[in-house]
Amino acid sequence: MLQHHPLKVIIIGAGTGGLCLAQALKASGIAVEVFERDRTPTDRLQGYRLSINAQGSRALRSCLPEALFAKFARGAANASQSVTFLDHRMSPLLGLDLTRSAHDSTDREWPVSRTALRRVLLEGLDSIVQFGKTCVAFDASTDGQVAARFEDGSSALGTVLVGADGASSRLRSQLLPHAKRIETGIVAVSGKFTLDGAARAGVPDPIMRGPTLVLGPRGCFMFANAVLYDRQEHLGRDGGHEEDYVMWGFSAHRDELGFAAPPDSVGDAEARARVLELMGDWNPDLRGLVEKADLATMSTFAVKTSVPISPWATRNVTLLGDALHNMTPFRGIGANTALRDAQSLHQMLVSVSRGEQALLPALARYEHGMIDYGFQAVRDSLKDMGRFYAKSVLARGFTKTMFRAVDRLPRLKSAFLGR
Repeated sequence: MLQHHPLKVIIIGAGTGGLCLAQALKASGIAVEVFERDRTPTDRLQGYRLSINAQGSRALRSCLPEALFAKFARGAANASQSVTFLDHRMSPLLGLDLTRSAHDSTDREWPVSRTALRRVLLEGLDSIVQFGKTCVAFDASTDGQVAARFEDGSSALGTVLVGADGASSRLRSQLLPHAKRIETGIVAVSGKFTLDGAARAGVPDPIMRGPTLVLGPRGCFMFANAVLYDRQEHLGRDGGHEEDYVMWGFSAHRDELGFAAPPDSVGDAEARARVLELMGDWNPDLRGLVEKADLATMSTFAVKTSVPISPWATRNVTLLGDALHNMTPFRGIGANTALRDAQSLHQMLVSVSRGEQALLPALARYEHGMIDYGFQAVRDSLKDMGRFYAKSVLARGFTKTMFRAVDRLPRLKSAFLGR
């Protein structure tokens, strides 16, 4: 048995994974500080829906105090009833009914907005999280500690530094300069609108029931989902109810969208006009989703993915979530994988604190596991992307035929759902 090893953990990034880890470390009595470049908790957050799956739910339940997990559950939207695949004329390809789990079941889906989840994860961390702190680099100290340096000239010293600073992580670029993110050639435009009475009337029923994926011509693809709350169960911020809304994303090959400027600098009105132009022969109700979007909620971005790498020589600086295994959004598992990272890293750090493992071997075990399942998720996401964005008529026809075949056979449906 090793001696008890006091730790101080510095986390860069107050996103889903970083805050989940901070909550777990605080509950375990391990000193932790979090530094976030955003000036406030709501900077840059669009409030779009995350789907916390069974794996992510288990990680949250493991890391959060019981009362805080209960608050997270109360803030979640209604679970999806189905997943539906359609073509652009709204002809059905595949419909998957989802099992409704008990409200307090760990294995159920928890749809939740990013802003609502961040509010929950920040609770009780006022003295731990500092906003407006951009980390620019780290330095090893002579006594085995590590210093995080910030843009304002200040620094923070700890025994472990965790880069949870997102897909453009500066810590990753210094720690692993060979770890790259690349463009996939796909550009996405997304938006949302509030479901008031008039807007609700024109939303297709599959979208009201759950995630709906639309395979269009020329490699165009659309995702849409209504986010609905049980008015008798759910209370949002300040005792009020969260608004019901529909979120959608339209994506296509860069040459199809044809933006002259880089995607993230394209104006929202221009982006919407180009999407509607490409949807000229789509079902009018699908076009209506784009027409109703509040321009203030829209964003346009190039879809990127990380390139898998092998384990590296472990030191007391490590990474979590998108900072290493950033993936495309086409399986909806990025946040869940970050939560799994937080749970795994917390377990390793607790074992170090208790003297059950030395620090570097424990971090190496975390990294090896995280690299394995994290980059498998990256590969799975890319595989789905390839299926959805095929330009070839034959390839698209094969995908549609496969979906229709699965739809007719219950055994294949169960396999498709992983049951």
